[in-house]
Amino acid sequence: MEAPAPQQAPQAVPVAAGAAVRTAAAVPSSPSPEDGPPAAYQDRISAVVAAFSRPDDREALAAAAIEAEALDQEFTARYGQQHDHTVRLREVRGWLALLAGQPAVAARWYLHTTGLQIALRGAAHTETEGSVRRAVHAWQQVKDPAEVVQIGGDLAKVVTAALGEESDAARFIRARVARYQRQPR
Repeated sequence: MEAPAPQQAPQAVPVAAGAAVRTAAAVPSSPSPEDGPPAAYQDRISAVVAAFSRPDDREALAAAAIEAEALDQEFTARYGQQHDHTVRLREVRGWLALLAGQPAVAARWYLHTTGLQIALRGAAHTETEGSVRRAVHAWQQVKDPAEVVQIGGDLAKVVTAALGEESDAARFIRARVARYQRQPR
């Protein structure tokens, strides 16, 4: 039985120069990362994460993706989009997409979570940096030239915001996008 494709990842949250700082100040404080998921959701999240240990089990990955989507809807309704629990769950969705062989979907999830991290914590925060690095990692595995260019343009913006214009990651992204733009279609 072939696993259903997970729902398309959301678009990246726009990164605007002072907007991230203003938004971060407006967001109520969230629990620290050590707090983990709410107890009421722990078993369901553990079941989703268990699929990570079986990356060749397509059925388990598909079931985990479906459950992660349901949890995402519940978390968004209960906590809002810019809450640690929701952001972390969306990071899980990115990892599931990567394990399922969908690096473009994974890169979009990580772009999205990077935008949320910037709004929540600021561009210089370690969790923001981790999210952007996961986006770059997933994007490196994208092979479709149109996807490389499209995602790369958005990725360049968040990498510049989080890691700097002259960071190795920003230079790498610009060079890869330029290479793919020169390729005949």
